[in-house]
Amino acid sequence: MHLLTIVFGPACINWSLMFKDPQRADKAFADLEVAKQSDGTCITIIDDFGQKAVLEVLDIHGWMLEDMEQSKMCHIERGLHQARTQARGQQMAQSDPILKNASAMRGPAVLDPMANGRFS
Repeated sequence: MHLLTIVFGPACINWSLMFKDPQRADKAFADLEVAKQSDGTCITIIDDFGQKAVLEVLDIHGWMLEDMEQSKMCHIERGLHQARTQARGQQMAQSDPILKNASAMRGPAVLDPMANGRFS
């Protein structure tokens, strides 16, 4: 699956079109480039899911073609990186002497039967 995102208009609106067929996605991407370089006034793009876009060429600011299978892995890798960063930060916090002293001053958590089993 491929996603063609087009940024257009004075408010820089994003509009995304989806393609099952990579060749049709590549053609739509190339058509945008040709239209932007020509003297054309409008371009029409129809995706594989029935969306039709008619855009004024002068209003188009940029476009991006995304292979969604590849970008899925990108999002997964970013999430894993974030999880590794958090785990490493927790390890560093546990060995930090200032943080150790601060938690020692609070004392251990104690169950108080009078507080309905909550930590006090």
